[in-house]
Amino acid sequence: MNKPLLDCADIALTKCLGLKRNEQLLVVCDDPCFTIGEALWQAGRALCREAVMVVMAPRRQNGNEPPPEIGELFKKFDVAVMPTSKSLSHTQARRTACAAGTRIATLPGITEETFLRTMDADWERLGVYTRKIAGRLKGAKKVRVVSEAGCDLAFEITGRPLKIDDGRITGRGAFGNLPAGEIYCAPLEGTAEGTIAFDGSFAIGGICEKPILLTVKKGRVVAVADHVVKPELDETFKTYRPSSRTIAEFGIGAHPAARITGSILEDEKVRGTIHFALGDNASMGGAVRVPVHLDGIVKNPDVWADGELLLDKVELVK
Repeated sequence: MNKPLLDCADIALTKCLGLKRNEQLLVVCDDPCFTIGEALWQAGRALCREAVMVVMAPRRQNGNEPPPEIGELFKKFDVAVMPTSKSLSHTQARRTACAAGTRIATLPGITEETFLRTMDADWERLGVYTRKIAGRLKGAKKVRVVSEAGCDLAFEITGRPLKIDDGRITGRGAFGNLPAGEIYCAPLEGTAEGTIAFDGSFAIGGICEKPILLTVKKGRVVAVADHVVKPELDETFKTYRPSSRTIAEFGIGAHPAARITGSILEDEKVRGTIHFALGDNASMGGAVRVPVHLDGIVKNPDVWADGELLLDKVELVK
């Protein structure tokens, strides 16, 4: 096994998840992420009482549930890590396990390159930066995001909890991504109005060669402009019904080492970006439950909170 991968796996399990000697670890992966899964399993064997690795078939979309038998396993372990090609973050199986006390890190679409580049981070400094942004957003009612690529979307976040994903997943039932590095929340359903322009990457299609333009009214996507991803996105909306059109998430990237690679896991953490997601928002305090969650990246935006410029190209305005 590649030593740098094992070293990063050790960082994930010790510094981020706080895996203890008397605990049991579950690693759930699929074929595309098998190497990372194996590194986490091998590192875990040396750190805890018992480490178990399960390999499943890849899911069709981010947010699709795992097989029921595997989902049941989640809540039987102290710690679970999930390097899978499609995200298990926004699944009922993951939410149920966290509610039962399992602390979970998901690594959807993780690659060796991303793992090595982002895990050996100054997690304390990253935590300070993310909490500073969250502190400035706390109490805001209305947010507006504007970018040169054509994004101009306004929405309300009144009363919605701000989630800080800073790599600290140590409390009972805690949950986060690895690599971490974002602040996010669920916009209030029915409030988003305007245009989204994804010009970084999107869950369907990867890196954007040209912006994906979505028209949003009353909190849902009502039109997709002509683009190579349009047929598949329209089919996804048809498959998962109107709720899949919901503007489910607003997030701000904060990781200084992250790069846009076409992998949403890393892309949404890039400092200098924000992201929106479509579909399920139940994992972040929203009211929409649908088995799909599609993230897209907006580069170099300005973010306004209650009419005040908060982030200039996602650098905190002093």
